[in-house]
Amino acid sequence: MAKGPARKTVDEAYDRAVEEAVDLGLFAVGGSFERFPGAVLVAGRNGMVLAANESAAPIAALLQQGRSEDLRAAIHSALSGRAAQINPLLLAREDGKRTVGLAYDMAILPWGSGTAALLLGRDITLERSLRSALIESRQRYKDLVEASSDFAWEADASGRFIFVSAQGALGYSAAELVGAQALDLLVDTTSDQESPFTTRAPVQEVEMWVKRSDGESACLLATALPLSGPDGEWCGARGLCRNITAERTHEAALAGDRNRERLLAYILGIVRDEMDPAHMLHAAAGALVPALPATGASIYRLDESGALICVAQAGTLPPDDVLEPALQRIADGEEQVEQAVPSGALFAKETRFQDERNGVLCLWRNGAIGPWHSEDRFLLTEIAGQIGLANHQFTRQQALEEASSTDPLTGLLNRRCFVEALEDRYMRGAEQRRGAALFFIDLDNFKLVNDTHGHQRGDMVLAALARILHEQTRSRDLAARLGGDEFALYVEDISPDAAERKGRELILAAEGLKEYSGDPGRPLGLSIGIADCDPDRQETPDELVERADQAMYAVKRHGKGGVSLAPPPGKGRR
Repeated sequence: MAKGPARKTVDEAYDRAVEEAVDLGLFAVGGSFERFPGAVLVAGRNGMVLAANESAAPIAALLQQGRSEDLRAAIHSALSGRAAQINPLLLAREDGKRTVGLAYDMAILPWGSGTAALLLGRDITLERSLRSALIESRQRYKDLVEASSDFAWEADASGRFIFVSAQGALGYSAAELVGAQALDLLVDTTSDQESPFTTRAPVQEVEMWVKRSDGESACLLATALPLSGPDGEWCGARGLCRNITAERTHEAALAGDRNRERLLAYILGIVRDEMDPAHMLHAAAGALVPALPATGASIYRLDESGALICVAQAGTLPPDDVLEPALQRIADGEEQVEQAVPSGALFAKETRFQDERNGVLCLWRNGAIGPWHSEDRFLLTEIAGQIGLANHQFTRQQALEEASSTDPLTGLLNRRCFVEALEDRYMRGAEQRRGAALFFIDLDNFKLVNDTHGHQRGDMVLAALARILHEQTRSRDLAARLGGDEFALYVEDISPDAAERKGRELILAAEGLKEYSGDPGRPLGLSIGIADCDPDRQETPDELVERADQAMYAVKRHGKGGVSLAPPPGKGRR
């Protein structure tokens, strides 16, 4: 296809630009850019390099390899008659075995009536390297200052801050501190020791306690240098401070730990040889009074009903109007109670074993000793853990003793413990000339229940009768299962007639047992023999039991389901 006139004119202009760039020697001696200090390059369409001086060789290579879209776009803009800039143009040059980074500030101008682009570049590689090194150096210095301290500062001759590092200090911003009097931060303003903020001689790692913005105290480790004016006069100080409050607090805590361990070891050393939990609790209470010191100590155990029972005490306890409300607050669920009154200070702490509360440790100091301190609280918390263990052992021992003395099915006393308790009660009753009665109780037709319904049903009958005995007797009466279907009651302060009435009440209360009967025609019931105790008789406990037993068998022989009052020794039966 033939070229049109316009197209021909453009091609001619382009050819002239090429000739001018190449043939006319732009970079030769006497050329237009002979003395240009930077890179010069003429580019044509599509980024074609028409001419370039030696300094522009890396840029020419970049264009020829087509690796810079920004540069190609700038050249296209120049070919369209618009100048462009690239600041900076970054590229790399292979120098032997290493790659060197280069940087240029580029101006791209229209050339040859818009048929080519003139690229002028200033090498800023060294400048950028120096600037980067300076920035890196400043950042390194800044990082070192910040790493070596919590904040840097400078104070003038009047003691006011004129500079504080950007992060501020002690909860204050830098703006809040600049202009403030540095000495106002000190906790102790009466000390004769010169402050690092106003030092006239170099100081190295001096400790000082200052006030934070929240009112708390902080310990700073300061290093400072005095500042001199043009004539050598002192004009202030400059330094670094590091907050070492955590270290000092930790050291104080370690000292407190050592003191607590010493006191705890002392108390545990006193009670460790006590194998009996009850004696252990008394020993602990006794050791706490002089060790803390305290005016009095008491230890309480939480029983099954939730009531607090005092199991050990030493010294003088607080007034009831102070002690009882504190114990009630612990019983209501509070872990710890502290109360200060004019007469002294109370500390009560719950005790636990395996996360279950089981009692209270209570300490009292009168007004002369003073209040409780943090060290006391830490120590008492640790001791409360030991008391919780002792309380658990005490409760467990009681449970073991109870288990060894009671019938596991009914919860009543077993035969051995009933006989032991009967002998003790009988002898004391005789000495005090008090009347009493022994009830010997046997279940009628009980074997038929086991034969018909099985032993599980029989166990239900025995448990039901035990409940009846609990309901029909007082807490101080002795109730026992002697074995099989035989039960016994020992009731003090009761006449023979009242004892007989009580026997009939028991038979009436046992009417509900009939529903467990093995045969409706042979219902469950009670046969009861009663032997009254007369202090004037020379009768042994065994003889008393024998009389009650014989009275019960008399009921059995006469049809069961009744009450028989045994005659006095040596007389006929009723």
